Amino acid sequence: MVALAGPAGAVLVGGVEDSAYPPYDPPLKSGFQPYEPPPRPTATRPVRLDARTLAQLALEQNAEVLYARLQSRVSEQAAEAETGLYLPVAYANLRREGRNRQRTVEERLQAALGGITRLDEQVLGGEAGLRMKAPTGAEVALAWRSTQRRSNVIGSASFATGDSESTGALVLSLRQPLLRGAGRDVIETDLRVARYESQIGAWQFRQQVLRIGSDALSSYWQLWRARETQALRTAALDNARETVEDVRLRVDGGRLAPGSLDEAQAVLAARRAELARGQQALLDAEAKVRVMLDLPPQDGDWQLAAPELDAPPAPSELAALAERLPDIEAAWPPLRMALLKREQADARLRLAYSKKLPALDVQASYSTNSLVYGPLDAAVKAAQGRNPDWTIGVAVEVPIGGDRRAQAEYRAQQLRVEQSALEVHSVRQALASDYFNRAAQAAELGRELVQLREELVAREQLEAGVREQFNSGAAPRGRLLRLQADVLDARMRLIDGTSRWALARVALQLVDGSLLTANDVQITE
Repeated sequence: MVALAGPAGAVLVGGVEDSAYPPYDPPLKSGFQPYEPPPRPTATRPVRLDARTLAQLALEQNAEVLYARLQSRVSEQAAEAETGLYLPVAYANLRREGRNRQRTVEERLQAALGGITRLDEQVLGGEAGLRMKAPTGAEVALAWRSTQRRSNVIGSASFATGDSESTGALVLSLRQPLLRGAGRDVIETDLRVARYESQIGAWQFRQQVLRIGSDALSSYWQLWRARETQALRTAALDNARETVEDVRLRVDGGRLAPGSLDEAQAVLAARRAELARGQQALLDAEAKVRVMLDLPPQDGDWQLAAPELDAPPAPSELAALAERLPDIEAAWPPLRMALLKREQADARLRLAYSKKLPALDVQASYSTNSLVYGPLDAAVKAAQGRNPDWTIGVAVEVPIGGDRRAQAEYRAQQLRVEQSALEVHSVRQALASDYFNRAAQAAELGRELVQLREELVAREQLEAGVREQFNSGAAPRGRLLRLQADVLDARMRLIDGTSRWALARVALQLVDGSLLTANDVQITE
């Protein structure tokens, strides 16, 4: 008997859930309602696919893009959470005290009513105010305080009109750091880091969009190549069958050696193997498209539109590439994220430097006070500016032997700044190298594509001439079949070259930032 933990914490014994161990359901706080995410939109099945349509559908329906979009919004909300740094905070408290004790000898000697040996006192106090931070690092608070005391001592006084007295005060306090924690750069560190993180999230979303868009375009061209070459492989297999029959007739007639038939049958077997391998590639290409579009496994057999193979030649001159490089760097997500991480590291370095400094604060307060019998009257008269009370001072705090923790954090942050600078340099160098390499590859593949087209035209012309000779009886059938096989191979080479040229264009567009524009995709803020 084996016991395994089930998905909800239940215990499965022999494959049956044991009711003695119910799943844990944590209690919910009052007023809390679990968040139900909105349902995902139904995936759209494409009827007719081209490269642009596949890229657009993938960016709308792909789960990784949707996840990256949500992550970007999470970063935005995290930055929004830090924007309340300078918002004032209202606070209030109310307290009640009671005491019944013996009066000390000193209290009895100092008081006129020394005959009272016990103190029976009730205190009701309250405070309300605002406090906030200033960009200089100061903490400012304005408080309104009122306290009412009832005791047997107050009631025993000959001049008292009751057994209670109330005090009020309007207090303005200030604490301004001069070294540690002073300045906007230190106070706004978390806010700036969160804003940088929000921008990083936006660039991460853009990077994910570019990656999925590039994968979608690559999947389209792989599917197109698999379908086109599969049709040609089927024709090549039919050609190999006809060649075997022609060779068999010629061997039986004594015009060819028996070994020629074995050679023709070997070519036929190779064509069958190529067709089976092509079918595997076609299934893989269709599976990638289904994953891109979030479609069910049984979906497939989409109609492919004729691809657009006309495109301006890719720039390959070093001067032209170098001129465009600054604009490409400005739009390259990994580089922009590395630069933002460098800004984050610099902000944290300034904070770490501030923590190294000794604490030197100016503390000041000013208050007006009142003393009456009623608590409300005390609060009102405290605002009239009478009976002022003020203090001002300086507080210093210096760790003996230095703050080793702060110093270690500062050194560690210096190393992080060095890491971020190294990352920026590495990403910039990799981008420049990749851009020049992609541009050169696209240009070379464009020239190769021209040569493949010329080869196909030449072989088709040769095959057409031999076909006319065969129809007139001047050329043997075997020569025509060989030329037809050569034409089919040339067409497959052209399709393969076209696919590689298209994939090279996609890779270049991914690097130079034109991928989304070329496919009518726009990221809105």
